[in-house]
Amino acid sequence: MLVITVELEGDNCWPDLAEKLDTPDLIRGTGIAIAVLSRGMESGRPSLTFRIDLPDGRVVLVETSLRLFMTAVKAIRARYGDGEGVVH
Repeated sequence: MLVITVELEGDNCWPDLAEKLDTPDLIRGTGIAIAVLSRGMESGRPSLTFRIDLPDGRVVLVETSLRLFMTAVKAIRARYGDGEGVVH
């Protein structure tokens, strides 16, 4: 099962990336797309598929339930509101 980790204070939250900057171990995607699968879960509930296009043409797909994604959104929204005019 996919786990979503939400870093509400994201600045420097992944210190391991500092040593990977400018190395082949860090690949920055060139685009992201989200597809909703109306009955993607075994339960029949909706799921989401995130597509990340890599510069070399490979594609990463990550799937999660809509319910889990919305829980992450609720946590972010509780901290930052809708993002309009928020400066921290």
